Amino acid sequence: MSAIALLMGLLVLSYLGSLLVGTGKTRGLASGIEFIGLGFAVGPHALGLVERPMITEFEPIVQVALGWLAFVVGLDFGRVEGRRVGTRSITLGIACAVITGLVVAIAAYVMLRVVDVGVGGASAVILSAGAGAVGAETARNAVEWVQGRWGAKGPVSSLLVDIGAADDLAPLVAAGAIFAIAPSPGGLVLALPAWGWFGAAVALGALLGIVTALLLRGAEDDAVWGALIGTLLLGVGVAARFGLSTIFVTFVMGIALAAASPSRRALRKIVIPTERAVLYPMLLLAGAHLDPRPVLENRMLLALVALVLLARIFGKLVSGLVVRRAAHAARPAGAWLGIVLLSSGPVSTACGFVFAMRFPGPVGDTLLVCAVASAILGELVSTLSLRAMLTEAGEIVAAPSPSSSLRGASVPPPPPSSSSRIAAGDAVAGEGVAQEEEPIG
Repeated sequence: MSAIALLMGLLVLSYLGSLLVGTGKTRGLASGIEFIGLGFAVGPHALGLVERPMITEFEPIVQVALGWLAFVVGLDFGRVEGRRVGTRSITLGIACAVITGLVVAIAAYVMLRVVDVGVGGASAVILSAGAGAVGAETARNAVEWVQGRWGAKGPVSSLLVDIGAADDLAPLVAAGAIFAIAPSPGGLVLALPAWGWFGAAVALGALLGIVTALLLRGAEDDAVWGALIGTLLLGVGVAARFGLSTIFVTFVMGIALAAASPSRRALRKIVIPTERAVLYPMLLLAGAHLDPRPVLENRMLLALVALVLLARIFGKLVSGLVVRRAAHAARPAGAWLGIVLLSSGPVSTACGFVFAMRFPGPVGDTLLVCAVASAILGELVSTLSLRAMLTEAGEIVAAPSPSSSLRGASVPPPPPSSSSRIAAGDAVAGEGVAQEEEPIG
């Protein structure tokens, strides 16, 4: 497949994603894992329709797509369908992500220190911290998917959506911190400590957000898109040049723009519908970039991926206990709550993708495998558990069973027997004879 054919395919996929906007939230799977599977199928490690050098050529486009997705997340951070999320829900969402991320990172780091997996030194720190970043998220996509398909409505589902809208902060900040502590290959060599690079990323994103807000004053129609895309491209280019995390810089840019612009509501209305148009091609390219060979060839790395998933489950169970203790609305959820929080979405995949591009080799490939495995685990476990939990909590009305519908229906009278049919026939015949004989007489 040529690069032009791949580009045309991505444009078609982007167009299909834009058509799905507004047609409901139940299209496809909640995590979008089917697009990752499609990308892996056509990638260099399966059918080979898309070769590895071609994927490398598309990395600048991927960086822009990832930056746009993070910008949309930042612009809509702390809000659900225009509604501001409460402070308690934001705190709970961030706390749950931090708890899970720390549990996963500590478990991975202990294993890397005890067992020789071929990764040591600074690479071990990056691998363990990256595992915490890709395993921290609880995606609200699964809750919205269940709400759209089965009509879930109530305090528990609303709380889960609010928590999912706030916990994106932790993995994106972790990605910015990991890029700050890692050396910058091919970037400008400046004598800055890790906290200096992290502060530079925050300052760059905040400055771009404020500049964009100033450019948008009085702008209309195409001028709005020109200002948004122009400043975003500038931010992605500067971040890539200095070796900073593009998704963290654009995430901060979105938050700063939402805080500084008086027309933030209008911006959300025109920007948020573009998320799917960018998300689906990104997931496809992430699947094509997925390389499971280092994990399959090294059993210790495979054991590390399994440990990351187990640590994520434990972290979410602990997070579920914290939410039930802190929020009265979550108490009807019962023991299902921690399992429900296992849902993973585009932010985890985006973090794994940027790690795979920045740290090529066993570290980056393992982190992308962890992100995809978390999405699969959440799709298999979280969605069904969420439906069962919301049904038990009374927020999903269970469909009536066939037996109950039969009991409620009226039972028709039994058909007449053969003798009764004969008697009725004789009576009818007798009436006919009498009627015929009456005028003659």
